[in-house]
Amino acid sequence: MNIIDSFMQVYMFELEKYLETRKEDLKNVSYQSDEANTDRPLKEFLKNLIETNFNSIPKHTVINSIRSEDDSEINISMLMKIKINRVLLPEEITEDIKKWIKESKNAIYTNPDLCLEIIDSEKIYYETIELKSTKKDAIPGSSIQQILPNEWVIFIKHAKNNISVTTGQYIHAVNSKMQFPDRSPRPQVSFQEMKKWNAQNRVLSYQSLIYKKDLEENTKYELIDDWQNVLAQRWIDILFNSKNIRSNEPWFNTTMRKFIILFLDKYDSLSISEKERFKKNINDLI
Repeated sequence: MNIIDSFMQVYMFELEKYLETRKEDLKNVSYQSDEANTDRPLKEFLKNLIETNFNSIPKHTVINSIRSEDDSEINISMLMKIKINRVLLPEEITEDIKKWIKESKNAIYTNPDLCLEIIDSEKIYYETIELKSTKKDAIPGSSIQQILPNEWVIFIKHAKNNISVTTGQYIHAVNSKMQFPDRSPRPQVSFQEMKKWNAQNRVLSYQSLIYKKDLEENTKYELIDDWQNVLAQRWIDILFNSKNIRSNEPWFNTTMRKFIILFLDKYDSLSISEKERFKKNINDLI
């Protein structure tokens, strides 16, 4: 296992527990109302909290090791020496750090909410953190081209008199729901989805933190990797499986039905060779 990945798995597990003890402080933070992106007060609060009070795995942790399901294991002593040197806000991230993040993630760079500068034996690493907050549960997530499935997330559910916190990787918050896009799609992320994933797949057993494989996770990766195909298959399902119009049905479903009737009328009028040529032209444009 990658030692920094292992550090982050243990650290974020412990950070979640620590943040649950700081609920009163979190209640006093100003949040945007049910928006995917949290505002500056939460970023500044977490930056100060991590740098001042929680810049490493706690010495009193009950975890002795971290294991994966293939039985690879790292002793906690190897992770205790790793420290978070700084927590960078978006405007504090230099061009050199942006380049490092882009190359390490092998993805288009977009400003994270927070960036951890991590030191291990004088080597420096950077881990980006996405912050999500909601009053209810599910909210629109990031634009699909900007999603990093394995990016770490701090997800806060805040009501008038209650705060709940969960942490995990972005992919585990995606609930597979995606509205028809007017621009770039934004698959929903859900506090409960991440909470449920943690309960089922993040297990503390005999002082060893274990992350289980999720066999259903491939569906979420498919959504992110080829969202056009996922949407196209959903439209096929609507056309072939819908027998009645629901009262709350999206406007697009009726538009799609009108389109398919016009399309079939046109397609049926073509000769066999014209149909084959038409299909080839469409495929060439994909």
